[in-house]
Amino acid sequence: GINAEYGRIACKYTINTKNQFWVAKLYGGGTEASFLAEMIIAYFNQNCHTYSSSPLFTYAEEEILKKVIGYVGFDAEEAGGLFLPGGSYATLNAMICARYSKYPNCKRSGLNHPIQVITSINSHYSIEKSANMMGIGVDNVIKIDFDKTTSTELDEILTKNKVFLINSTAGTTSEGTMESIEKFSEVLRKHEVWHHIDACVGGLALFSEKYRYMTKLFKEADSITVDAHKCLNINQQCTMLLMKKGRLLGENSSVVAPYLFHEDDKYDISHRSLQCGRRADGFKLWFCDKIDDLDAQATLIYDRTTQFKKIVASDERFQQVLEDSPTHICFKINNAFKVNLHKITETLRRENIFVEYHNDYFRLVVVNACIIEKDFKEILNRLFEVYENQSA
Repeated sequence: GINAEYGRIACKYTINTKNQFWVAKLYGGGTEASFLAEMIIAYFNQNCHTYSSSPLFTYAEEEILKKVIGYVGFDAEEAGGLFLPGGSYATLNAMICARYSKYPNCKRSGLNHPIQVITSINSHYSIEKSANMMGIGVDNVIKIDFDKTTSTELDEILTKNKVFLINSTAGTTSEGTMESIEKFSEVLRKHEVWHHIDACVGGLALFSEKYRYMTKLFKEADSITVDAHKCLNINQQCTMLLMKKGRLLGENSSVVAPYLFHEDDKYDISHRSLQCGRRADGFKLWFCDKIDDLDAQATLIYDRTTQFKKIVASDERFQQVLEDSPTHICFKINNAFKVNLHKITETLRRENIFVEYHNDYFRLVVVNACIIEKDFKEILNRLFEVYENQSA
């Protein structure tokens, strides 16, 4: 019938991210457990704003947040968190809480003076978008090179400006590098600057006992965002905002709404959310944690990346770059002076091989469990063949 025909059309013309040649983005096709959780969420179609409307989903969200907060090392009594629709929105919430922490009166009266945010030159664009949405203005986002900037130079920037937050990235989008601002700790404490970690990619290490050492400084941050739908491969979307002082979520967000909140409202998550309508994304991670081995999944992605990097490093056709990235496989074509990366990736897409590039190098992320060494070598071989054909 006509309904089946539209279903076939959708399947035919939609990219299958479960494809073993899908290595373009920071997410994959999702796991079977997270797909099953999605079906449960969709079937019951509950709103996770009040406990009375979604008791199980509320319980699941709170339980998995406690577990991940334990991985971070925050004080279990003081810390809190929230599942939000995407890393960008979680970053926005963190920035709003940071502003409230510095200027608590802004919730009611707003601000009548400029304030600034500091982030690295490699950070995600969500910092600028959040500054725009908050009325701070993108011109008040100060970008610096964390590696080259000294503590003295940062101190001068903080003295001349009203900086309320500094953002570092644990797993940059373009490179996968883990930024550290440990050298700025004393200066940041002096100026009482909120530290937010965008760990949407690097937060994967929290779930791996083998690689959790990479998150040892997370507990020093004031807030952290983690995308389980990225490298952990839970179905979209599954984002956590974790806060060292969880009470700030409620203080910043709560309003009086007697038509919604009643006498039994102490478990209502909407008290600490800027949203009213909330999908049960936390249930997905809780469900997968119960029936899957998330430690094994996270560890496999890091191990596989290390394994495939060795293949690139031993292949004389390629030059590996950004070798320290734990999640990204980045490389150039050796002895090639003019490489049209966009044209190469465009050609490969027509063959259902999905590769990404940044600046002058290719970038591959191996999230899907179905990708094996044979598939990875086939991607490299075909990529080089396309390059040779276009260079002929």
